[in-house]
Amino acid sequence: MVIEANGIHFLINYLITIIVSIVVALALKLPLLPERPKRFSWTNSAVYPTPIIALGLLAIIFSLKIYWIYDSLVLAIIIGILSALFVKYLFYYIFPNPPSVENGENDYLNNDKGAN
Repeated sequence: MVIEANGIHFLINYLITIIVSIVVALALKLPLLPERPKRFSWTNSAVYPTPIIALGLLAIIFSLKIYWIYDSLVLAIIIGILSALFVKYLFYYIFPNPPSVENGENDYLNNDKGAN
């Protein structure tokens, strides 16, 4: 038996994944928004990168045509929970912090001083 899903089911599953990942991230005491200035902040938050990772994982699973019970609703909830746990506990192990900024200049931009 082949289970087919249409566009409305995909949209509902994506929205549920976003909502579940944000709610679980807030329950794990991640901040809602990153520190200020947001542009240069490298702190994890409930808004970024948690739902983005959840959407990516769900898209990968849907592209592999893996659908589960209740038109993948349970799968969307599980991925939302797992993405929040990943961002809280494993994100900095896989993606370390960028190099530190001193005096407003990055170290890796100033390594070519003797090239002229």
